[in-house]
Amino acid sequence: MTTLENSSAPTAEQLYKSSIIIDGCAPVLLQDILEWKRFYESGVTAIFSTVTTSDDAPETVSRISQFLRLIDQNPDKLRLVSEVGDFHAAKSNGQLGLVFQFQNARPIGRDLGMLDVYRRLGVQVIQLTYNYRNQLGDGCLEANDAGLSKFGLDAVDRMNDLGILVDLSHTGERTTLDAMEKSTKPDVFSHANAKAVYDHPRNLTDTQIKAVAEKNGLVGVNAFPGFINDQPRPTVEDLIKHLDYMVNLVGIDHVALGVDFFHDSGWLTNIELGNWTKKDWPAPPWHYPLDGANTVDFVRALLEVGYQASDVEKIMGVNFMRVLSEVWN
Repeated sequence: MTTLENSSAPTAEQLYKSSIIIDGCAPVLLQDILEWKRFYESGVTAIFSTVTTSDDAPETVSRISQFLRLIDQNPDKLRLVSEVGDFHAAKSNGQLGLVFQFQNARPIGRDLGMLDVYRRLGVQVIQLTYNYRNQLGDGCLEANDAGLSKFGLDAVDRMNDLGILVDLSHTGERTTLDAMEKSTKPDVFSHANAKAVYDHPRNLTDTQIKAVAEKNGLVGVNAFPGFINDQPRPTVEDLIKHLDYMVNLVGIDHVALGVDFFHDSGWLTNIELGNWTKKDWPAPPWHYPLDGANTVDFVRALLEVGYQASDVEKIMGVNFMRVLSEVWN
């Protein structure tokens, strides 16, 4: 893309200030719930706040309770997002919207009724698996991807009925394709990159990217360094290579931002729990090109490489709102 030459175009700061900014994955609040202040102070409109990755139901409900209490204690600064209108309200009121996100369907156990429970508690996004096999299907690190289970098919049906967004991140290729075939609503990869740009188990094949676009869904580009390239300090420009690739493949309406910022102090814990492998999750220190609260830098870089203001607005929030308006009823 060529550099913008239109002197009347908004600056990065102006565009950032006027746009609804949605980060499709913010697991850092699992480590330190006070991290919300950094997002709030930077002017981010909303984050998909990870509530759980591998907990069972009791721990998950306790975590939801903690998040709800946090929102109740800070009503002028935080807002639980339960409908698309809440994004606009958060922007207008200077609040940070929290979208409750599971990065694993494990907390529902074998009971589809738990989806109804979690929906009533405010959970709006559920990822099917977290790297490995669970009761719904296989993760992206499984040696053999058998696809979505019968229970998984029923779970996708119920999530569609309840208006819970199906998140396909961390999930095996066949399992994601089965889920998209079954789903009657748009689905997303909330935080993932293009395998054609960097071959990593967490990144997506062209088949997956095309399939999610055909369902009117999207992919949120992921700023975790190990998923961008093999360099210890990937740049914002390196991240944009993934974005450019997907835009050229499926169009501007099917990309978004899912930063996935996570403190590197969590590396050893995830290795010990078996959530990650040393081969695929490089050891710290991690040098993120974006940490979720400095996304004005991403806006600036997008403008500099030639994205139009309307394109940037789609990437930063409009595309997520379009998908969620279809899913959340």
